[in-house]
Amino acid sequence: MKHFNETQWADFARKLAPPAKQAAMQAHLQAGCPSCAAILQTWESVVALAKEERDLSPPEDAVRMVKSQFAVASALAEERVRLVFDSFLQPATAGVRGAFSARQYLFETDELYIDLRLDSQAERMRLVGQIMERATTSPSVQDLPIHLHQGTLPLSKTRTNQFGEFQMEFEPGMGLRLSILLNEGHPIVLPLYETPVPKPENGTLS
Repeated sequence: MKHFNETQWADFARKLAPPAKQAAMQAHLQAGCPSCAAILQTWESVVALAKEERDLSPPEDAVRMVKSQFAVASALAEERVRLVFDSFLQPATAGVRGAFSARQYLFETDELYIDLRLDSQAERMRLVGQIMERATTSPSVQDLPIHLHQGTLPLSKTRTNQFGEFQMEFEPGMGLRLSILLNEGHPIVLPLYETPVPKPENGTLS
């Protein structure tokens, strides 16, 4: 009786053998060859394990998010700004699925708190923010220039009101940076990661 080698059974288990070879090997198994059946069983276990490992791979958007966190942490360290809170890094509420329509950030420096909220408005994004003093010696938060850039391209600009509040609208994109020019002329630059328009999946509630 002609037997098949390990490589051929590996191809058979992965369904890579040519049709004629596949049929011959199937007939060989049906003829009752115990040694070849044992080899095939081993390779089928290997293929099943490899499939499970592939299914456990994290989603691409999750990998991209983690990579962006490392990049942002490095950028903030250079600016001496700390990310205190990001709502996208919090566990999803039980019973809620799909994307949320808003994202909340809280940054801090030694002198200021910077609270930001990103909301989707149809095909545009709306950014609402407030800059708050941490101490009486903090710089004034009124009438501060606020600039939004995508790379080196300016997208929008505004100024804070007497309470340090501001808002602006813009098209979603990647590589967004918010620049806050303090009174002494030194800007605080905040990376906003990528901001695709959130789209709920079949509604937000299950």
